[in-house]
Amino acid sequence: MSVNKFLLSAILALTFSGQSQAVEVSGWSLGEAGMWRLAEDPDFYFDKGSPARLLRADRAILNRQARFMLRQGLVNVIVFKVGCVFKSKVPAFELGLQPLDISISDQFNGYSFVRFQIDDGQEYSLRGEYLPPARLVFAPLSKAQEKSISDLFLQLREGGKLNLAVLQGENNNPRVFSIPLTGFADLADPVSQDCVRLNAGAGIRTSYVPDYVTKEPAGYVKKGWSIKKPEPNDGLTPQDNNELDKKEQTTDAENEAETPAVQYFEPGGGAASIGPDGKPLENPSDKGDAEEPSDLGEASGPMSIGADGNPVASK
Repeated sequence: MSVNKFLLSAILALTFSGQSQAVEVSGWSLGEAGMWRLAEDPDFYFDKGSPARLLRADRAILNRQARFMLRQGLVNVIVFKVGCVFKSKVPAFELGLQPLDISISDQFNGYSFVRFQIDDGQEYSLRGEYLPPARLVFAPLSKAQEKSISDLFLQLREGGKLNLAVLQGENNNPRVFSIPLTGFADLADPVSQDCVRLNAGAGIRTSYVPDYVTKEPAGYVKKGWSIKKPEPNDGLTPQDNNELDKKEQTTDAENEAETPAVQYFEPGGGAASIGPDGKPLENPSDKGDAEEPSDLGEASGPMSIGADGNPVASK
């Protein structure tokens, strides 16, 4: 009886451990909040020992992901991943959000823009392809975005904090998240080597989308907004006069509207400026010494007014 109980408990333990391992690798991570983990790509993991792995290279060739889970509440969880894509040795980023973190217009368009910043360094704006229900994949679509992702990947290894801002339009504040980078440096080399090995037989990439496709358009965020917070000032430390002059010059240049050149009316058609009376402006030099029109009719010479208030004709 005791032997049977032991065997039953052993079988149950192996079963639940296998299920928990499958759940953990598939992206339903258990107990990984606040730490970087290296896990196999879900397609590669679940197709082990299956003929389906012969259909795609990412199912047959080992490729792994570096993942970080940020838990801000019971249901408010975001997941940031660094993995591989085809036709590019540069890794790609993936950001798993909540559905409300992505605007309705971006879900309809199929893409969104997110700003990346390592510590207090340069800001990078990347275009992420929307995957339901709330995932954004940042792949090297254009040459400009490929360079930005490559620069960010190098900075991730040496930085201390990754700042993310999911843009919501110029009428709403972006959703800002901060992810610590402690521990990512140990996982960067395996991920980079997997990307090189995955694309070794894929050939050289020859097609990119134009750079303007991945450029952040106007109106995606409030004008002048930045992830970088302004440095606090205690009121005693003077600011740099050069920076103040630059700001004033920029403000003056934006406020001053260019005065259009005056165009006078010319016979035969053409553009002409409109005066305050609503009529086209005439060139004063064209009038010459012409006498101004008079309302006195044919009367001429001196006139006198009689006792009845009427003019008296001169003899």
